[in-house]
Amino acid sequence: MGYIYLIRHAQAGTRDNYDVLSELGREQARLLGEHLTEQGVELGAVYAGGMQRQRDTAEIACEVMASRGVTVPDVKTDERWNEFSLISVYRAIAQRMIDETPEFGRDYREMQDAIRRDPHTTGGATGRCDAAVVRAWMAARYDDYEGEPWSAFRERIQACGARMTANDSNKAVAVFTSATPVAILAGAALGLSDEKLLSILGVIYNSGITVLRSREDDLRLFTFNSTPHLGASQRTLR
Repeated sequence: MGYIYLIRHAQAGTRDNYDVLSELGREQARLLGEHLTEQGVELGAVYAGGMQRQRDTAEIACEVMASRGVTVPDVKTDERWNEFSLISVYRAIAQRMIDETPEFGRDYREMQDAIRRDPHTTGGATGRCDAAVVRAWMAARYDDYEGEPWSAFRERIQACGARMTANDSNKAVAVFTSATPVAILAGAALGLSDEKLLSILGVIYNSGITVLRSREDDLRLFTFNSTPHLGASQRTLR
């Protein structure tokens, strides 16, 4: 089969209005379309998760390719490629983590101040809080959490990857999704543990390109988190 291009959505909005592309995000998606055109990528199928930021990234990139004479299939929505809801996990468990761990409480308050200054911040206390909350979710520390558990989410994404390997087309397939699905499939190709997977999750750029290919029913990683279409000032993590 052809290559599988896993593409993280372009930069989205603030944490409380995340499912919309920022102006920079729209530019990232346009530059992505130009890059795929210049590279002569032939797409046999294009999928996007059901989230607006995922679909908009796909539509903008594909429109750019089509405007340059490239034949591009219609974008097919597949909600199985959706990201988990980080804000839902925060709402469910953050207060309990604050009550249990003073250090997390201090980081959480520092994160709130940092977000007010820069809604797209990812470093410092913000990164530490995100990692701690996601780690607690992955470990099922709070078994009364009513949202999608990590185990089910991981299985959902791995099943999506397995469906891609069953495609017998020689043309590439593009999937516009989010950071965690990309990390799960890249991690599966490398045999990473959940803890190691968490370490690559936090460094996946908006509109970053990860390329996989099937080999004997296994995914083989060719490129991870590539951003040749972006300049240094255009690379963002949120």
